[in-house]
Amino acid sequence: MQSEVIDDILSVEDKAAKIIEDAEKQAREIISKAHDEAARIVSEAVEAVRERGKADVESAEELLTKHLAEYEEERERIEGAENTVDPAVLERAASRIIGRICTTEFSER
Repeated sequence: MQSEVIDDILSVEDKAAKIIEDAEKQAREIISKAHDEAARIVSEAVEAVRERGKADVESAEELLTKHLAEYEEERERIEGAENTVDPAVLERAASRIIGRICTTEFSER
């Protein structure tokens, strides 16, 4: 009878050890799967941000190209335009500048 009890105890201990071993194995598998899933999610998020960044850079480059083209057109238009100023306007502007210079010079002394 004692040997049967001892055999039962040993059998229960073996079953308990097997349960613990299986639980540890299952826990490692769950952790490994969770780690792999987290790595996949992070990788996808990084790729999405990278793609948005590329799109933003391309958009900025297109806008810059557009602005440069507009600037170049305006520069060419200005350079090609007849750049004449009415002599009377130049005379009035020069007189005003001279008047201010003279006034400033006397007031500083």
